[in-house]
Amino acid sequence: MEYGSLLLLFDRENPCWTEELAPIAGEDPAMLEKMLIDGLLAKEGNLFFLSDAGREAFREEAAANYLPAEPGTPGADLEKDFFITRLRLLLDKKHIQRWGVKEFVREARFPVPPLQDEELFSRSSGLEWLWPSSPIVGQLREDWPTTGLAARKEAPPAPDAAAKWFEAKGSFPAYFEADLLHLSRYDFQAYSHIPRSPNDPWGILNADRFFCMRAPAPEAGRLDGFLAVTGRFQLVLEVLRRMVLPGYIDLDSFDQDGINWLLFVFEREEEAEACVSLLSPFGLDLIRGSMPMDVWALSFEALMNFSQKAETIHDLIPVIGRPVVRTP
Repeated sequence: MEYGSLLLLFDRENPCWTEELAPIAGEDPAMLEKMLIDGLLAKEGNLFFLSDAGREAFREEAAANYLPAEPGTPGADLEKDFFITRLRLLLDKKHIQRWGVKEFVREARFPVPPLQDEELFSRSSGLEWLWPSSPIVGQLREDWPTTGLAARKEAPPAPDAAAKWFEAKGSFPAYFEADLLHLSRYDFQAYSHIPRSPNDPWGILNADRFFCMRAPAPEAGRLDGFLAVTGRFQLVLEVLRRMVLPGYIDLDSFDQDGINWLLFVFEREEEAEACVSLLSPFGLDLIRGSMPMDVWALSFEALMNFSQKAETIHDLIPVIGRPVVRTP
C-alpha cells in the first residue's frame, strides 16, 4: 500500500501523530496531509489519528505484513495520547541500550491505599508525610511486615494478594497511573532464565524503572499537586515492597541495586528548572521514608536538543534531566 509503514505507526499504543514527530520515526510528514485528503486520517489541531476507513486500511496492511498489530483509537485526551507516543519515541531514539532491552508501558496503573491529599502530607511546619501513620497503611505494614532480602525467605504473595487484602479490609484501592513507564533491562540475557512473576503484570521484576508523568507548569499554586503525586508514588513503592514483589523492588534477583525514579516531564527547559526550584528546597524530606527513590524533572526541549545517542538511559537522564532530589 502507498502509505504502508506510515499507516502502521498509528497502532493501539500510538494513536496520535504530528508532522513534527513523523520524521523522528523515519517517515515523510507531508504524507500525513495526503492521508487526510484520502480519508484515512482525521485531524484535531495538529494531531492526526485514524478515521474509520484508516482503521480498516491499517488492518489490511498489518495482515498483508503478517503483523498482529491493532489500529489505534485515541482516548478522550488526545494530548495525553500524543505525550506518551512522543516521549516513548524520543527516549528510545536518544539512547542505544546495545547490551540490554528497552521496554515501554503506557498508562501503567498501580493499586495504592485510597488516601485523600490531606491524608498524604502536611505543610503546616515544613513537609511532613502523613500517609505512614494512616490507619490503612498501618494495617498494611502489620499484615505484610517483611521487606528487603528477608522477604525472599518467605513464600511469595499470590497474584491477587493485594486485591484480596484491600477487599478484606473493606476498601477499594485507588490507583497511581504512570503516563509512561520505561523499563530498562541491562544485560538482560543474564536474567533470561528467571520467569516473569504472575504477580507482576507490568514486568518490573529485574528492571530499572522510570515513572514518567505529564506535569503542569510548576507554579507555586500547584505545589500541593506535585507533593500529592510524589506521596502516591511513595505508596506505590510501599505496596510493591510489601504485597507485590517483596525483596525484589530495591534489589534484583542478583542483588544488584534497582532504580525507581519519578520523572516530572515538561515541554520547556525553563519549566524543568522551575520544578527543581519548587521542590528541591524540601531536600531529603521529599523522599524521606521511601528511599531509595529519586525525583527528576525532564523537558521535551532538552530531549529534542540532545544531538547524541547515550549508551543507556542511565547515561541520558543525568545529562539532560534535572535532579530534584536523589537518594544519597
